[in-house]
Amino acid sequence: MTSPDSIRIAALASELRRSSIFSGLSEADLTEIAGYSERKELAKGEILFREGDPVSGFYVVLKGLIKAYRVDEAGREQVIHLISEGESFAEPAVAGLPGYPAHTVALERSEVALIRGQPFLDHLRVRSELAIRMLASLSRHLHELVHTIESYRLRDAETRLLHWLVRRCPEGDGPAEIQLGTSKGVWASELGTRQETLSRLLAKLRKAGILTVKGRTLRIDDPLALRRMFEDSLRPGPDPA
Repeated sequence: MTSPDSIRIAALASELRRSSIFSGLSEADLTEIAGYSERKELAKGEILFREGDPVSGFYVVLKGLIKAYRVDEAGREQVIHLISEGESFAEPAVAGLPGYPAHTVALERSEVALIRGQPFLDHLRVRSELAIRMLASLSRHLHELVHTIESYRLRDAETRLLHWLVRRCPEGDGPAEIQLGTSKGVWASELGTRQETLSRLLAKLRKAGILTVKGRTLRIDDPLALRRMFEDSLRPGPDPA
């Protein structure tokens, strides 16, 4: 007779299989990982962990959207990353950090799997494939963090918006669409600006014939003009008189 615990483990293993970090693993590996993992349900706006909280493991988003962010000395929120279904996060914390390096909050009703740290590290020691996957995941997070830092170093909100659009616009001269996947308020926070400022900048791009916004779909009507505007925004301005 199948026990409730074995049913829970099998269901969680099936969901973990759809994540980028665990896709393609054997049934035995997935079952073992699910056995020491825990599903958590989060309401919209619920904090998962705060910066400095003791590390219990890393997470995989099973459903919903999670925001990772920090708060600077002036109390301003700086979005590090928006984590969607199938993505993992907080892996570096498992490698020996005393506490989580950022805050995380659910932007909508979400479900996550907590992959407990010590059992996973024990698993890594005997499964080299898992270690390679962990390194690949850390590399992706580092790449994203570098782009985030690069964006925050840009001098104004317009340049950060242009940088965000250029990064996501496919190569080529023809029109392209970008799916936003979140609210304008969250997007503004990700860009380090206010929603009113973002709306004003989008209106400017619409007026220039560069961008059309329909709900959460951004249509880049003129990719060449977008790239030229971004390049122009990086040039030093004239010296003050």
